[in-house]
Amino acid sequence: MKSNVRTLLFAALAFVAGAAVLVSCSKKQPSVLVPLVDKLNLDLASMAENSPMFLSEASAAIDSVSGVITVKASFSDSLIDVRTLSEALVQYYTAQQLKANPGKDLDTFLNGMTAEKGSLEVALADVYGNSRTYTMDATRLKQLFKLSPMQLNFNDVKSNVVEILASRCADYREEANAQDCSFEIQGGFATYTLTFAKASNYANFNQGSLKGRYLHRLQPVYEDMQAFRGPVEEMLRSLQIEGYRFVYVPAGGTGKELKVAIPWREI
Repeated sequence: MKSNVRTLLFAALAFVAGAAVLVSCSKKQPSVLVPLVDKLNLDLASMAENSPMFLSEASAAIDSVSGVITVKASFSDSLIDVRTLSEALVQYYTAQQLKANPGKDLDTFLNGMTAEKGSLEVALADVYGNSRTYTMDATRLKQLFKLSPMQLNFNDVKSNVVEILASRCADYREEANAQDCSFEIQGGFATYTLTFAKASNYANFNQGSLKGRYLHRLQPVYEDMQAFRGPVEEMLRSLQIEGYRFVYVPAGGTGKELKVAIPWREI
């Protein structure tokens, strides 16, 4: 499974370096955001090259007149549909990244954006030709840094993540030849419950082999994320999701169920 949720990481790339405050005087000075964005553009190109299963291309540019910084990413993952990523979710992730990187660079970036009346635009595209742009001005970026997770539309964000994770049920059901699949957050785990006609349909599995089956699916997904893996996990933890759980049950409740939990440290 390749979760849509990981596309949100791209918004954080705009904050890897700082920007200096534009000094106002009788003759306007060149924006120091320009060299920042030039460097960011090179970094993004390198990251796309190193993550071909995730990004097909990435870039950054600044409009020196409007002060708008545009970060673009085109995803190579066919399971990513950018239409499913809400504004609240992208802003929540951005807030997580701001809070994880306090200091002088962040201060000068935010103050510089304020001085130039600029904004950050994150433009995402997928392999289906869909695109979506998320815009945050300096005032909103400062709010994202200061507000607590519960003040950042926490419930709406978690609901969006649940919808994204639940959309993978069809894939899991088909792969396991199960009758049905349901999803919920249960006990802090993203839980997929697969229903079979009878318990004998999964009699050849035990906890160890069931865990192996889903580790085999999950580990490559997170390996493909490269540098994005850590921030993705941290965001999911902040939403009280500690990993995955897979449950096999027989229809009608007649027979033994089999379940296994896979915390982040094991993936």
